Amino acid sequence: MVSLANDQPMSAPPRWRTRWNAFRRPIAEEKARVLKERWESLPFELRTNNQISGRHLTHCGFTLGASYCSFHCTHCYLPKNANEIPIPSLAQVKEQIDANRRLQGPGGGLQITGGDVADAYWKSGRGDELIEIVRYAVSVGSIPMLMTHGQTLIEHPEFLERLVVEGGLRQISVHVDMTQAGRHGFPIGRIKCEADLHPVRQAFTDLALRVREKTGLLLEYALSFTVTRRNIDDVPEVIRWYLADPTRSYIWRMLSFQPEADTGRTIFSQRPITSADVWEKICEGVGLPLRRDVSIFGHPDCNSWASLLIARPSGKIFPLLPDDKKFDSLLGEVLRKIGGLSLVNDDAGTPPYRLAGVLFQHPVLAAKLVFKILRYVTSRKAPPEIFRSLLRGRVHTLGVGMHNFMDAAQVAQADTDPIVRARLDSCVFKGAVKRNGEWVAVPMCSMNQQTWSEVYDSRLNDPELLKQPQVFSREETVALERKDFSL
Repeated sequence: MVSLANDQPMSAPPRWRTRWNAFRRPIAEEKARVLKERWESLPFELRTNNQISGRHLTHCGFTLGASYCSFHCTHCYLPKNANEIPIPSLAQVKEQIDANRRLQGPGGGLQITGGDVADAYWKSGRGDELIEIVRYAVSVGSIPMLMTHGQTLIEHPEFLERLVVEGGLRQISVHVDMTQAGRHGFPIGRIKCEADLHPVRQAFTDLALRVREKTGLLLEYALSFTVTRRNIDDVPEVIRWYLADPTRSYIWRMLSFQPEADTGRTIFSQRPITSADVWEKICEGVGLPLRRDVSIFGHPDCNSWASLLIARPSGKIFPLLPDDKKFDSLLGEVLRKIGGLSLVNDDAGTPPYRLAGVLFQHPVLAAKLVFKILRYVTSRKAPPEIFRSLLRGRVHTLGVGMHNFMDAAQVAQADTDPIVRARLDSCVFKGAVKRNGEWVAVPMCSMNQQTWSEVYDSRLNDPELLKQPQVFSREETVALERKDFSL
């Protein structure tokens, strides 16, 4: 197999120069322009002080990548024929990445997804191609996150290491929950509760620690977790497991719990759970009555999120933002003036320098913000370890929240249902799709409802794609889909 990537890590300017540039220009002009356009496109009622979309991010993008996945989960949002669809060409994926970059501006999160792309590229013998895809996303100024169930990476850690070293991958979203059928050693029929999967979560934690130690490079995870009637009572246990060891939450920086949606090939619960049910369990797991709208990402019916400060090594936690509506006006001022600031980790460790640079440019706002934060973290409600660890630089954040996808039937009513239309218009999870020669950002709920099938039809009618190696022939795919993974 001919390598598309170099055997050495990507070259980078000296760390001091990168940090200095981050201090001098903490917010890119292009990012500020794209954010302004996004803010003005939001429904007026969503332009609130605590709205993050249009102030801090445009949206998270995604690629329309390889649709194959070796798992057969009970809650899969892809069409039934996903495993029969050929992998798009490298040129097509790069074109998608470029389109996402234009729609998002610099520094936008880009999910490398489709089905399980790590699975698909490794099993088709095109692993080098995925490395090149990740590297290209980094090169154009996006922040790629690989979406995966992770089985291929656990079994072939050398592939993960190459993605990190040669591709520049720094973020992975690993889906681990009881809905999954196909994880080796953990058959779905024998998993009785989410605690049975803690060894899987620990294996990924250990893998990241080994890669970080061996390469000296950053690697972080996000947990993706589908919540159904079967596992909703286990959500607090999963959160407590991560919070029990600050090393885990230092690796797993986001815990995303997603209420089941009746779309794709999902086997829907007879008594569907609600987003309110899930948020109640999240609060139970954290041990705090978290406010759902302390910050709003797009539409409040779609996303609820809370960031926690975690002190090391004690593991004490405290909400990053006060549960106080009086704070909303200051948050609004911060987002208006410096919301385009990105604090995403990188190899040069620039987030503190970007923060210092933007506060230096707004001294009055900086003074107000520092005073408010000091008063907050030294209040009687805050554990003393939070302030002490903050002074020593021994704190990190953990995002805990919920992303609430819509049922396909809901999305189909968008033209007549104003709430559904508002949710789609304000969506913060959109990928670039080419329609009539023009690239547009399509919400994931619309992808699940219809657009994936449109994309699949186009690929099935492209004979050039079939000239490249694929995972399975059609006959092998049908045989695999008949196999019982439940025992």
